[in-house]
Amino acid sequence: MRLIIQIIFAVLIFPGAKYLAQDYSVRSNSFVYPDQMKFGAIKHSVSLTLAKLPEDAVEEASSYIYAPLINYNILYGLPLGFAAHGNATTNWITFHLSLGPKWNYQFKRVSVSLGYDVAYVYGRLFKFGFNSKIKGWLNYPNITLGIAFNRFTMSFRADATFITSLEQFNDDIEIGTDKNRIAGVSLGVFIEQPLWNNNYVTLAFKGNYTRLYYPAWAVFPTWDRYNFIPEVIIGFVL
Repeated sequence: MRLIIQIIFAVLIFPGAKYLAQDYSVRSNSFVYPDQMKFGAIKHSVSLTLAKLPEDAVEEASSYIYAPLINYNILYGLPLGFAAHGNATTNWITFHLSLGPKWNYQFKRVSVSLGYDVAYVYGRLFKFGFNSKIKGWLNYPNITLGIAFNRFTMSFRADATFITSLEQFNDDIEIGTDKNRIAGVSLGVFIEQPLWNNNYVTLAFKGNYTRLYYPAWAVFPTWDRYNFIPEVIIGFVL
């Protein structure tokens, strides 16, 4: 974690950033910042998410079960300030696919977006003596507030997680089911700035207050309570 913070600090003070920003628009090259996209325009980003799990959860299972999340995101510009957002996320034993609309409104340097993503999650663990599986549907209503500065953008994104249906199996026997309830909320702070040429880096800190952190379903015990799970996100806008 200390190494990650050092890398983030080095990027934030990258000496060439102030010169690159003069040649490229920080708004149009940022991904999380809710810029109004032209119809047919496409943005891509890839990122790595690292999370700190609750100690009592990790102690009940081997650490090799959990792996960092690899994320791919795409935005497609639509008319009237709308955009379509797609996401694919995996930690090798769990796959999360989501799709949903966003509506963006921009006023000078400040921009706001309202979104609603629908996701399908599927995970399986058939090694190390385990025979477990999880599948279900999740919904994510979200709102993002972005501020564009001369050299970078800063965005604040809030999400709620709503479980439409979720089932967990062990040896093909259903051991848990959940549906139609709120699982938690999250708040993230995202900074996006040029790294070289028109390639932008995304640095983010995100806090989740949730009873369901789906990437770690294989290590979570059977108790049902809210946990605070912090995340560090490092990404690149393609």
